[in-house]
Amino acid sequence: MKLYIRTQAAGERREHVQFDECYEVRSQAEWRAHIEAVGANIITSVLKPDEHRFQIRGKHLYTKSHPHETHYTYDSELHASYREAAKKLARRLEPVLHGTRRCLVYLPLRGALPIWRAVRVHLSADARARCEEYHAVTSSFVAYPEGLNIRGPGVRASGRYANILELRRLRDWCIRSMGFDHLLYVDEIISGGMMRGHVNEMMDLGVTSLLPVTVAALADSFGTRSKANGYLNGLAATGKIHAFLWEGCHTLVSEDQKFTLGTHFVDHAFGPHVVPVLTDQLSWFDEKARFDLDVVGAVEPFAPVDDERL
Repeated sequence: MKLYIRTQAAGERREHVQFDECYEVRSQAEWRAHIEAVGANIITSVLKPDEHRFQIRGKHLYTKSHPHETHYTYDSELHASYREAAKKLARRLEPVLHGTRRCLVYLPLRGALPIWRAVRVHLSADARARCEEYHAVTSSFVAYPEGLNIRGPGVRASGRYANILELRRLRDWCIRSMGFDHLLYVDEIISGGMMRGHVNEMMDLGVTSLLPVTVAALADSFGTRSKANGYLNGLAATGKIHAFLWEGCHTLVSEDQKFTLGTHFVDHAFGPHVVPVLTDQLSWFDEKARFDLDVVGAVEPFAPVDDERL
């Protein structure tokens, strides 16, 4: 499988915004060794399944914990609601993307990726061609190993702090040198607290001063649970962000549902390192296959071994 690693190493990036190191790994031990070799310079990593897949083991990887996992039943109507919301969001994003030459699509894993895949399928080929994905890893429930001494605001850093490290890397070494002229931040909205926090960090770090930032989201319960929409609308109205666009659906069925997402973490204490969630037969779980077929139109394929794209 293909391992993509991002680091805090200084220096302009000109070829690959998504990674600084890329390896084809054939075992979980090899995966772990590459990450540990980076040491305290690590930011995040993503392991993508390709034609050479292997079984990954971890105490958190296959345990059903979130209600979307423990109470899962297939419901095509929920998928239809999700799909229609994504289609509406795509229509609203189309003019934004046509106004850019090269757009960086900032996708916090795990929740943003299925939303973007559902939206992207409804965009024109021209709009898709202008977009380059960035799979940030920002989950708050994972922590960097204590021995790395990566600290947040006075405490051991979690995946929330990884968002700051990801944004610093983009601000200092990628946005200017790679010619990005727009950043599209896509995410899910439950209460909206995480999205609000991410946007505040983009402003605090000066990312919004470097290029226009559009915030786009799908909202659970048709947005009735969100407490941040008014705040984000205010940022757009005052020009602090370029735009805030959202659409609501009945249920964000992908929220914290690792078997639908197809991604999770081996160990919450090893750091923000995303791995695929696969069956014993090394295929996607039925939850993801059904979601992909209903919402995206096709099950996500496993990449060829020589494909460097995330």
